[in-house]
Amino acid sequence: MAETQNRLICLIPHYNNPTGLVSSLASFGATEQVDVLVVDDGSARAPIDERAARDAFAAQGVLRFLFLPKNRGIEYALNSGLGWIESRGYELIARLDCGDTNVADRFARQVAFLDAHPDVMLLGGAASMVDPQGVEQFVLRHPTAYADIQKAMHLNSAFIHPAVMFRTAALASTGHYPLDAPAAEDYALFWTFTRQFPVANLADVLIRYELDPGGISLSKRNRQLKSRLALQWRYKDGSLAAWKGLARSVLLLLLPYGLVFKLKARLRQGKAA
Repeated sequence: MAETQNRLICLIPHYNNPTGLVSSLASFGATEQVDVLVVDDGSARAPIDERAARDAFAAQGVLRFLFLPKNRGIEYALNSGLGWIESRGYELIARLDCGDTNVADRFARQVAFLDAHPDVMLLGGAASMVDPQGVEQFVLRHPTAYADIQKAMHLNSAFIHPAVMFRTAALASTGHYPLDAPAAEDYALFWTFTRQFPVANLADVLIRYELDPGGISLSKRNRQLKSRLALQWRYKDGSLAAWKGLARSVLLLLLPYGLVFKLKARLRQGKAA
């Protein structure tokens, strides 16, 4: 692949998951105009297989790697990637996580929307939530219009992190991922985007999101909820949506995750019926 630079680069953090990384890279369509930066956060147990990764990546772009000397956490990995990207002059940054995969023409659809809406700085989309065998469990959608997103942010993040794309220029105002919101760094950054710029979501399903039983929402649930609660308190505006969001987070902190998971599953089944 020639060493040319596209307008767009996709940032993928990696930590001890080379199989998931290969799966993600294989989902980049052969006609997609996108470079990729993989930031390895000090993997030791399961380092990246660069040859397998390059063999899997077939998009019209360049695959690059940034290896950090030690594991410091996803916020540091993402911010290291953002700094690298900013120094290279990319216009647009997309996100994807190891194990998650793109649907066909995901990047082309997002770029087309951003080109048609130059005021929008952050763009997300829907996700097909799949189990480890790839079977869809449900589709997660968020509001598409700016006003609805502003309201929804009080409840929880109105964006699916690995499905977003944003303008690099906006980072000069928003800054990088905050380090004071453990396990909710994306929610914190998206709050800043939403408060400073117009943002949007596509109704289209853009990615297949792998539901990982050992993922952050399970293993670091309390830390994530406490960070979410702190952000909701910081950005409360006296609205009913703000108070509902605060009450919901407090309730989730008090309830065992098993009960919460069962309740959510029943609600989703009811909507699908």
